[in-house]
Parts: sequence; C-alpha cells; structure tokens
Amino acid sequence: MTTKTTKKKGKINYHLIFFIVVLLLFLFAIIKIFVWNKGKSSGYDPNNISELELETMDHIQPVVSSKLENAVDDGITSILFLGNSPFADNKSETGLASSIARKLDATAYDGSFADSFLTMYNKTYDETYKPDGLSLYSVAQAISSGDFSLVERVAATMGETEINTAAILKNLDYSALDFIMIMYDLSDYIAGRPLYNPNEDTDVATWAGSLTASVRMLEEAYPHIRIVFISPPSCGKTVDGFYIDGDKQNLGNGTMVDYVNYANSVALGNGISYIDTYYGIIPIDQKDRFLVDEYHLNEEGIEAVSDRIQYFFGK
Repeated sequence: MTTKTTKKKGKINYHLIFFIVVLLLFLFAIIKIFVWNKGKSSGYDPNNISELELETMDHIQPVVSSKLENAVDDGITSILFLGNSPFADNKSETGLASSIARKLDATAYDGSFADSFLTMYNKTYDETYKPDGLSLYSVAQAISSGDFSLVERVAATMGETEINTAAILKNLDYSALDFIMIMYDLSDYIAGRPLYNPNEDTDVATWAGSLTASVRMLEEAYPHIRIVFISPPSCGKTVDGFYIDGDKQNLGNGTMVDYVNYANSVALGNGISYIDTYYGIIPIDQKDRFLVDEYHLNEEGIEAVSDRIQYFFGK
C-alpha cells in the first residue's frame, strides 16, 4: 500500500496580513497626530502685533452712475464732515477735516459739533435734552428736509462755534456736494447708549438705528453724495476716577468693538463706504502713539487717518 503525501505550497496567511495592515494604519495615525499637534509656526508674536496682522474691515462703495444724474459738476471736490471730537477738536488748517481735504485736493465744510452724539437720547426731540438737536440724526434730518430751525435754535444756546457750524450746514449747496464723511468718538459708548433695537432697525435712540435712519435720509435726498463712515479708533477714557477700556469693558450695551462692528454692518447694508480706523489705523497697541487723553487724535493720528482716506479716495 502506497501512502500519498500532499505538500502545501504558497498558502496565504490572511491573519498576518490583516495584523500588519492594522499596525501600519495605527503607526500612520500616530505620526499624523504628532505632526498636527506640533503644528507650524505662523510667525505670530503676541508681544509684537502690528496693524498689518489685523484683519481690517474697510469697504469702499463705488460710484453708481445712475445716482449722478441730478448732480451738479462744478469741477470742485467738496466734502462735508459730520461728527464730534475727531473733527471738532481742531477746526483750523491743521485739523482732521482740513488735512483730509488737502490730501484729496478738496474743499472742506466742517459741520461737526464737539459735544454731540451719533444717537438720540430721546426718540423725538425734547427741549429738556438739547444735545439731541445736534445729533447725527437731527443734522441729517435738517439736511434732507432743508429745515435747519432746530439745529440753529440749539446751536444758539451753545456758543459761537456751534452757531457758525449751523450756518455752514444751512448755506451749503448740497446739489454740488461730493462727499459726506462721518466720524464720532467713544461718547455714545461711554454714555451707555444702546447698540440696536431688534424690533426697529431705525430706532434713533440706538447706535445702529440712528446711523441707519440718518444714512437712508441723506441717500434719499441726495443720492449723488458719497457717504463715508470712519470708525472710532481703539480708545479708552477715565470716568469718575475709573479707567474704561473700550476694547474690553462692556458698559451695559457692549464694548467699543461691538459699536464698531454694528457701524460696519450698517455701512454694508446701506451701500456706504466704511473706513476702519479701529483695526486699520489705530489698534489697541498703537493708541498711545496716535491719541491724546486716550481718545483725541494727536497730530500723528490726524496724519494717519487722512493718509488712509487719501489711499482709498485719492485721485
């Protein structure tokens, strides 16, 4: 009897292959996690932040030709400046309004009121709170309607500078005006004026609502005028012995960052230009260089802001 022997050749060990594949995948995952955790240097140094490392929010609205149909071209670029301290601190040839106009080869009309607010304290003017008569909304209402009686009446109770400013606003030929540039400081924030009303986008007692209502009135009355909102810079202020940091402290309605962001949203939503001073020119680490008393522009601050305006709107 012959015994037949069978020889096993080339039999594949699937268990061993599976184990090797699993091991390789495991090692690959470990290596990827190690590399991911190690990361890559971004070059960011928290102790040396420059304005170039901040994401700016500038938005330049181009001229819409259809809006220029009824405009008067007198061959002169003219700018009306509205706001408070950034323009009103210095109405001379060395001030911000004059500096911007000079760099744009334009004529400046300074319609700013030093102690005014962008917002209204009351939704409708009340004689018990006169500053409302010089707010952005009241001034915009006067410009669009042609009735400057309220602005003149309130200005007359303030002083000669305010009286002269009201006269400039009243006598200006708006049909030939090219720009309206608006800039306010941190006054609305310090005063705790509300940011917005979710039920009324034109609530003039709020920061966003007053800006929205004002811009819409001006655009409807004079569609050919390019409106530019210039944001407040990073700033702070000592109030009743306590220092208030606009970048960090919420006084009940948000930080200055919130006010800046809402202004940018209004600009984008209403087709006006927005110049970012807060991040683009005077961020928190640069404010001592460009500001006096934590929120007033010094000579270098004036130069920096007007340079940026020239960059975006210069010929």
